Amino acid sequence: MGLARRDYNRAGTRSAAFPAAGISGPFAFTIAAMLRALAIRHFAIIESAELEFQPGFSVISGETGAGKSILIDALGLLLGDRASAGQVAAGQGQADLSAEFDLSDQPDAGAWLKDQDLHEDEGLIVRRVISAEGGSRAWINGRSATIRQLAELGEKLAEIHGQHEHQLLSRPAFQREILDRQVDEEILVEVRSTYQAWQQASAALRDFERDCGDPAQLELLGFQHRELETLALQPGEYEALEQEQERIARSDEVRDSLARARAALDDDAAPSARGLLLEALAALDRVAGLDPQLTELAKLLGEARINVDEAIRGLERAGQDEPDGAQALERVNRRLEKCLDLARKHRIRPEQLPALTAELGERLASLGHQDERREILRNDLDRAVENWRCAAAQLSQQRRKAAETLAERVAERLSKLGMSQSRLIIDVEPRSGAAPAPHGHDDIGIRFSANPGQPPQALQKVASGGELSRISLALMISARAQLHATARVFDEVDAGIGGETAHAVGQFLREAAEGGQAFCVTHLAQVAARADHHFRVEKSSAAGRTRISIKSLNEAEREQEVARMLGSRDSASSLAHARELLAAS
Repeated sequence: MGLARRDYNRAGTRSAAFPAAGISGPFAFTIAAMLRALAIRHFAIIESAELEFQPGFSVISGETGAGKSILIDALGLLLGDRASAGQVAAGQGQADLSAEFDLSDQPDAGAWLKDQDLHEDEGLIVRRVISAEGGSRAWINGRSATIRQLAELGEKLAEIHGQHEHQLLSRPAFQREILDRQVDEEILVEVRSTYQAWQQASAALRDFERDCGDPAQLELLGFQHRELETLALQPGEYEALEQEQERIARSDEVRDSLARARAALDDDAAPSARGLLLEALAALDRVAGLDPQLTELAKLLGEARINVDEAIRGLERAGQDEPDGAQALERVNRRLEKCLDLARKHRIRPEQLPALTAELGERLASLGHQDERREILRNDLDRAVENWRCAAAQLSQQRRKAAETLAERVAERLSKLGMSQSRLIIDVEPRSGAAPAPHGHDDIGIRFSANPGQPPQALQKVASGGELSRISLALMISARAQLHATARVFDEVDAGIGGETAHAVGQFLREAAEGGQAFCVTHLAQVAARADHHFRVEKSSAAGRTRISIKSLNEAEREQEVARMLGSRDSASSLAHARELLAAS
């Protein structure tokens, strides 16, 4: 295939080669966290194959039955899907899957990696190994990772739409996110901030009632505060003690260095800096009156002598002030040990003890005026709830307007995708008396009806895999400017369509690729002709074993493949039609 090999070693890091990936399946996805390479070994009927990707719209085509679902399955496993031993190629001990992403346009994934201490400046490498005996292992940027971590990261890298474990459109949280991308960011921030304020007010009242209602707790609080006050650790003192400990531990070295420096500057038994300076100054004084320049030099030597004398006195004082190492170290160590004991007791860092002392003091003071303090905290909580309700109501109003507008835009695109008789409704239903939540008080859902006369129902209950993919595509295009750029997989996006609908699917996928990447495994010439890059999947059998491979097509090969998809690669009319489609795209 002409691809540079970049294998992953056993730890999941990239070395000089990369394992190959053979691919097929009816799907499409867009990527701004750009997928650079995908590699598969000993997975299903793939022995070893590889793909490297470029920006733009790419299609993968091939004969019927060439392994259409393998790429989605492999990608899903790299995004955290459940693995099974049956996915390992027959006769092999394990399947090995790897993917490399460029995260330069995906800040959310980069932030998650940094938070998990899995970040690498060069990008992202994900690897998963499935054992034929059951179980699997995963790595993120060469570090061992859990499948849960893989799934969390996967949600930031890809959205898979269709009949698949990663079908996001059926998830209420994803439906809410799509809608919330259409409202003002300021109101979303306001709802979250008022929710956090409510949490803080609620916790403050809860802690207060806990302390007041339990005499033993109040007594414990007083004891803890007295312990901390007895320690009386001041801000910055712990850090200063650590520095003093290190200094004292090296006190012998300090005293020796001071003595050496003192001897070098002024030693009667050997030439010293002060003695040599005095000789130089005496020699120059004899001739200084002969030349102004010599006078200036004599002045400089005089200043140097004064500085040396001052340095000698400073060294003498430092030597006298240097503490007795053993006694001073014992004193500092005792103080540090007391700090560490209390810090462990309260499960905080030692340098946080002064702040805890102040905090417990404030809590004890507030408990001395319980009724007054309780009233203040209850008023704070009521005010926080009311602020949240006001913000949530504004968000709900914006959501209802955005839902109508988005549903209209989606309906226009669904009509072009061969679903003109369908109905899609985005519901926004406020929950009466709902407790504060970070996303407001609305239940958001998408209902769908494919045919007139059928009542709209929950999307996942009535839409087929192909319909889900096309609905997802219409939603993604309609909301594209407001959505985070991630990999979007549209499973079965061209299932059961043709003609103008196929042209529309191809056009929408091409739009999805603008500024990033879009991929579609397709059997439709109209979709394939829209692509910037074209790959063909080929299946072969030898020695009783079936294998697939994939090839990047040049212009001539692409014409032949599009002609084959139209009916016959050897037909002059099919070739002419293929050239027309490619030229029109």
